[in-house]
Amino acid sequence: MRNWILALLLTLPLAGCGDDEANGEQGTEGETTDSAVDTSLPGDPAAGQTIFEANCIACHGRDGRGNGGLGGDFVGEPQRLQQDNAVLLGHIADGINGARIMPAQRDILTEEQRRDVLSYIRQQFGAHE
Repeated sequence: MRNWILALLLTLPLAGCGDDEANGEQGTEGETTDSAVDTSLPGDPAAGQTIFEANCIACHGRDGRGNGGLGGDFVGEPQRLQQDNAVLLGHIADGINGARIMPAQRDILTEEQRRDVLSYIRQQFGAHE
């Protein structure tokens, strides 16, 4: 009985863990869940296409579906692109460590290039205003 209680107490903190991004929820760093989400095109989609093809296709696939699970699926998981531009630009710059790992692009792409590639991704695969 004590072992069962101990196991329960050790796993309770994990109940709060999960992929909040997959559910469309955001963290607490000034990010919102429902109001004033900016999904506009922050850059030049045409320039972003070239950047996407050179840097992103290997993981996200030409069709944006995640290349067999290697990268995030923009088409099958549309909630990814329903996030605010600031959040997505942060993911591009700083990378993501989760079920799928995305390497940081801050030292590879300029801020303008990150805005351009996000514009291409939004225009090509999903949500934008």
